[in-house]
Amino acid sequence: MNSKLIKRLLSYMGSSRSRFFVATFAALVGTLLTIAAPIILGQITTILYAGVKDGLWLYDVSKPASIWTTTLKGYPLGKVGAIVAIVHSLILIYVGSWFFSMLANRLLSRVASKVIWELRHAIDAKMHRLKLNYYDTHMSGEMLSVITNDVEAINTFLGKNVYQIVTQSFNAAGIIAMLLWLSPWLALIAVVMIPVTLLTSGSVMRMSAKSYASQQELLGEMNGYVEEVFNGQDIIASFNRQKQAVVRFDDINGRLREASCRAETYSGAVMPLTQVINFIGYAIAALIGCTSVIKGGMTLGNVQSALQYIHSFQQPFSALAYMSGQVSAALSGAERIFALLDEEEEVPDPADSRPTPENDGSVEFAHVQFGYTPDRLLMTDVNIHVEPGQKIAIVGPTGAGKTTLVNLLMRFYEINGGEIRVDGIDSRSISRAELRRHFGMVLQDSWLFEGTIRDNLRYSTERDIGEEEMINACKSVCAHSFIRAMPGGYDFALSKGAANISQGQRQLLTIARAIIANPEIMILDEATSNVDAHTELVIQEAMAVLMKGRTSFVIAHRLSTIRDANVILYMENGDIKEVGSHDELLKKNGKYAALYNSQFV
Repeated sequence: MNSKLIKRLLSYMGSSRSRFFVATFAALVGTLLTIAAPIILGQITTILYAGVKDGLWLYDVSKPASIWTTTLKGYPLGKVGAIVAIVHSLILIYVGSWFFSMLANRLLSRVASKVIWELRHAIDAKMHRLKLNYYDTHMSGEMLSVITNDVEAINTFLGKNVYQIVTQSFNAAGIIAMLLWLSPWLALIAVVMIPVTLLTSGSVMRMSAKSYASQQELLGEMNGYVEEVFNGQDIIASFNRQKQAVVRFDDINGRLREASCRAETYSGAVMPLTQVINFIGYAIAALIGCTSVIKGGMTLGNVQSALQYIHSFQQPFSALAYMSGQVSAALSGAERIFALLDEEEEVPDPADSRPTPENDGSVEFAHVQFGYTPDRLLMTDVNIHVEPGQKIAIVGPTGAGKTTLVNLLMRFYEINGGEIRVDGIDSRSISRAELRRHFGMVLQDSWLFEGTIRDNLRYSTERDIGEEEMINACKSVCAHSFIRAMPGGYDFALSKGAANISQGQRQLLTIARAIIANPEIMILDEATSNVDAHTELVIQEAMAVLMKGRTSFVIAHRLSTIRDANVILYMENGDIKEVGSHDELLKKNGKYAALYNSQFV
């Protein structure tokens, strides 16, 4: 068992530590009461055996033999009273054991729920602090598997297994103590069984742990693939790749089945091994105990108690062996969770960050260097100066770095060198929240969440917006007419991914959402690429109104939409190759002219 993982996992208890210690104490008391029962129960056997040996217990042969027809010769009330007193004690012991065990279980369940809450909270908070390249290199299904399957495995471990580990550990220690008091030789048999059990089951448990780790990894892979296939069903169907998708799923599912079978087989083999060893020890102890009774070294009741302890001694190890699979799954899940929590985060905002002055929209890239990996720079020396209110168009072939440029402007990625200044202030000296408050963004892939149209439109701002402002924004992009035709109008509920409206309508809503934000700087990444030609013209007119007096960065493949730009940046391989207005770049007859002519000549 990885002690570092367990220690780190338990560190999430926080204020529940005192509750954990109370639960541990309650488990100890409950276990001690349970352990005391056999030694007391053995006294009944001793009293009965003494009565039989002395001829005190006689039966009325004229009636069917039963406890009610038994009479006591000599002192009839003494031994019966002792037995009744012992039975009363046992009842109190069992009730007390139940009460403290229930208390411990309840408290540990509360502790487990606290730890799981803290873990989920930590994972959720981490997701918002991760560098964006983490999402570029990991499937969302894998991350979903961490926050669901792995966390649930830990929930099972803390909610059920920890209680068993605590109580069974106390149980094993208590049984050894009682056996030492009753007979050191019988205690020696129980102690010898421990290393024998560990040696025979240890290798099986290690193989079980590896199999459970493989199972958790494959479960994450399957979740990622299922989500990928679910989101891409239209593409799979259009290319008739259903059979290949099934084959790939069967491959992952088959490997997962094999790993699960191995894990369950190894886990299931542990308990029979421990039981066989303990049964052998039990038989040897019975032989030694009976011999000791014959020789007068022990009472029969103590032998019975000792045999009961030895038989119960295998229970802690069998229980721990049974839990080995669940514990292995939990530790594998914890390893994946902490690997996520240890991932590199965004550079923290400066401690002395301050609100920016009223933003007029000036932007400057000064000798900016950037690469997704430090040893391979995509941009080596980018220099741009944008005056307030200018429209900057960014064009170039796919992979030229157009989107990367605006991502750096929004601080989605950190630059490797140089400075990006907004209103003359280095953007790294401003908090991300403050910086992004001045930007509005409309992406090529429209994103709307499950909820009403009204809620989606208000998502871009924290201020209260009136109904008139929202409707005017929608009218400016020709969205009001189709919204009004929807059942419920602005209260129409969008489904997951807004699949119940068209792609063009989704894009219109995202543009209206950006207008409501009323930023000083607009970023439009192929904002009109998913609408028809007529709607595009309408949106262009609305965008002209929107961008008036604002600094705008427009990424476009349709060069007809950016001919009125103040400055056009032609990018290639991450660097800016040409800068100028539309007419200036055509006169140069360079790369931009070649791209433009390829579309219109």
